[in-house]
Amino acid sequence: MTIQIFLVFLVILGALFLFVTEKLPVDLTAFLVMLVLMALGIVFPDEFPSVSEGLSGFSSSATITVLAMFVLSSGVQKTGAVHKLGKFVFGFVGNSEVLQILAVGLLVAPISGFINNTAAVAIMLPMILDLSKRSGVSATKLLIPLSFFAMLGGTLTLIGTSTNILASEILQKSANFSREIGMFEFLKLGLIVLIIGFVYIIFIGRFLLPDRKNSNSQSDDKDDNTIFLTEVVIKKGSKFIGKTLHELKFSEKNEVQVLKIVRGGQTFIKTINEKILEENDILVIKSDEQRIIDLYKKGDLKLLPNFDEDMRSRTMDSGKIVKVLLRSASLFHDRSLDEIKFWKKFGAIVVGIDRDDFSGKRLGSLRLKIGEILLIQASSVNLQKIKNSDDFLILETIEEEFNSTKMKTAIGIVAGVVLISAFTPIPILIAALSGILLMVLTKCIQQEEIYDSVSWVVIFLLAGIIPLGVAMEKSGAASFLAGGIQNIGNNIPPIILLGIFYLITTIMTEIISNNAAVILLLPVAISVSEKLNLNPFPFALAVMFSASTSFLTPVGYQTNTMVYGSGNYKFSDFIKIGGPLNLILLFATTFFISLFWPLSN
Repeated sequence: MTIQIFLVFLVILGALFLFVTEKLPVDLTAFLVMLVLMALGIVFPDEFPSVSEGLSGFSSSATITVLAMFVLSSGVQKTGAVHKLGKFVFGFVGNSEVLQILAVGLLVAPISGFINNTAAVAIMLPMILDLSKRSGVSATKLLIPLSFFAMLGGTLTLIGTSTNILASEILQKSANFSREIGMFEFLKLGLIVLIIGFVYIIFIGRFLLPDRKNSNSQSDDKDDNTIFLTEVVIKKGSKFIGKTLHELKFSEKNEVQVLKIVRGGQTFIKTINEKILEENDILVIKSDEQRIIDLYKKGDLKLLPNFDEDMRSRTMDSGKIVKVLLRSASLFHDRSLDEIKFWKKFGAIVVGIDRDDFSGKRLGSLRLKIGEILLIQASSVNLQKIKNSDDFLILETIEEEFNSTKMKTAIGIVAGVVLISAFTPIPILIAALSGILLMVLTKCIQQEEIYDSVSWVVIFLLAGIIPLGVAMEKSGAASFLAGGIQNIGNNIPPIILLGIFYLITTIMTEIISNNAAVILLLPVAISVSEKLNLNPFPFALAVMFSASTSFLTPVGYQTNTMVYGSGNYKFSDFIKIGGPLNLILLFATTFFISLFWPLSN
């Protein structure tokens, strides 16, 4: 092992550490990797990326194509086409759990083949929560299938996931392939994988899904509304002063539960009903969205929004109140609202938190969790910024934002991009960029909305991590790893080697992002296939499909994270349901790859 190869592995280990611990946001970690590699390129110009190669991720056709697909997906999303289709289909499924799961899969899987699957889940999630409330079928029975079917649908086409696009570019640069993967080149394998997913979920997985009512829901709440914690303060001159909660019949009249009274440095829990209320007493209460809104309208109480000391005096008098899901682990996980300074950062007031109870005297000290739901109030401008942010998912459909008059136009543009890419020599990149131009010219999407529609975290992750693949090739790290695996491959059948790459990719995707896993493993898989005189395409497919079907944890793939909190799942639920499916697909995918594409040249 040369010093250059050692340094590459050191950079990889450092990146893995930062990805796993999330001490830095994933896009910033990728950016740091890029800077380190360019710095090493100055010392070792022949073994590490030059400055131009280090920045090549920003000009990569994969990065630009992924960016373009975000914009095209947003154009379709803003017309309300998927929302309208979902409402139509869900109107026929009734209260049958099986029919609802089938409807979810038949809707989201094909859609995810052509627009970003994260966007597809974002559109469908509020509708499925509404369907759960109306039908009585627990949301825990529907949301994991939503995420899994979205991932499986992404395997149908080249543009189904950013992973596919990235893998196509890497494979195109290899000596033994050197062409772009076709739009529907692996459709037959994707369909088989999707069918296996359907059969598993319907006949096995749905019995493993927890039938768990949302922990934030009261059993006697006919609307099954999410229950939030919030704080109210007894105002000066309030008629509540000098009386007890028992005398006031506070809980009964307001349909809330008082958990504690905070007075100065004291906290009262066991004696709250007999405690005589005083001015500036803070009541920590638990109730649903509407009851909280009703409370702040009362003249005797003042809602303490945002749980931020700088915002204690702010009154709630404008803006829309919505429920949002926390998606950014680096920003929110294990941090308190007081630390985040929510109002200053997002221009929104936190009205409630979806918790049953908590430790500590004040809600501002409560440690947040990824996937948690907040009740926030924001102006229309700030709400739009929050909606476009990767940090949140709004759990309510704001139908007035849809531009339904452009529905057919937007769908036609995306269909044109797909057909041109599939049946003409025009590269997907040119077709996708042309699609963006048409979206703007036809006003399916406004010019200023283009930048808001892009998930810049993914773009900077791709741009920052792509030079790592360059470093692996130039330093010989990919060949070094390939040589070690070659020694194993010489003694086992190629199909077993294929399965090993699938398994390693599955594990790596759970540790780091799916795109980073492809960057690290695909060059090694291609190098091994070349050393063993095997066809690189099947090995590329094994890495692609494994990275795109990450079911084991709620943090391995974005769509899993999105349903984690809103479905009230436990971490173990994903292992219990996703583990068997990953194992089945390990054997099925490697078998059908070897059946459809020759492993040997």
